[in-house]
Amino acid sequence: MLLKERIVRHYDELSPFYRDVWGVHIHHGYWKTGTERKEEAQEQLIRELLARANIKNGCRILDVGCGLGGSAIFLSETLNAQVTGITISPAQVELGNALARQRGADVRIIEMDAETLDLEDQFDVVWSVEAISHLSKRGDCFRSIGRALKRGGQLVIADWLKSPTATPEQERRFLEPVEQAMLVPKLEAPEVYMDYIRQAGVSVTLFEDISPHVLKTWDIAIELIRSPALWKLAATRGKDVIGFLEGFAAMRAGYRSKTLVYGVLIGQKP
Repeated sequence: MLLKERIVRHYDELSPFYRDVWGVHIHHGYWKTGTERKEEAQEQLIRELLARANIKNGCRILDVGCGLGGSAIFLSETLNAQVTGITISPAQVELGNALARQRGADVRIIEMDAETLDLEDQFDVVWSVEAISHLSKRGDCFRSIGRALKRGGQLVIADWLKSPTATPEQERRFLEPVEQAMLVPKLEAPEVYMDYIRQAGVSVTLFEDISPHVLKTWDIAIELIRSPALWKLAATRGKDVIGFLEGFAAMRAGYRSKTLVYGVLIGQKP
């Protein structure tokens, strides 16, 4: 089975689990004091990204890899924005649109491949959190993003990256387990993402490694999956699900070794 097909199956099967265990924001949290609840930390990550980009109220936003639509709804409500979210998971489309209707948010979730964005509209902001790392053709995605951005539009990316100083031994020990468990191709360094962005006609205005602020995500996640009943259920869903749960420890080890980086990239289309 191709990696993309495995990713679709993963999110179709596990999205209800994500929602029930982790919440509608299926991304890292950002801790300032370390005492925040996970839901507060997840929304705090969104606010931290907004603080690093010059995003105006009333804008149109494209959320690439929108998951369950939690961030899209938060952006819509916070900025009075019109948000379009895309995902390759039909289950996430259904769950996300239902949540948006329930909240009365100006959000539309559609099924679309991020590598081949096919949108007639252009957007003031393209937003993508922890999605592009799953793609095999990242250059194609960034070129599509460049076309989707209006002139003067802002690009906001948060993603899992490889430390620029990672040795081959560190990659083998800390990154390969993450890649296998989390269904991502080879992780790339920040400069590679920056090259993709520039080649797409977008200027890079900021890169920041915020790994220390997100590491607690995996301490909490590991506690949440200690239930033997959960592992029994996972065993009925196939090796990818078991591997995914086992990958939580690999994520924590990757960050602690400083081989895995949680990077924020902000760009603007001239």
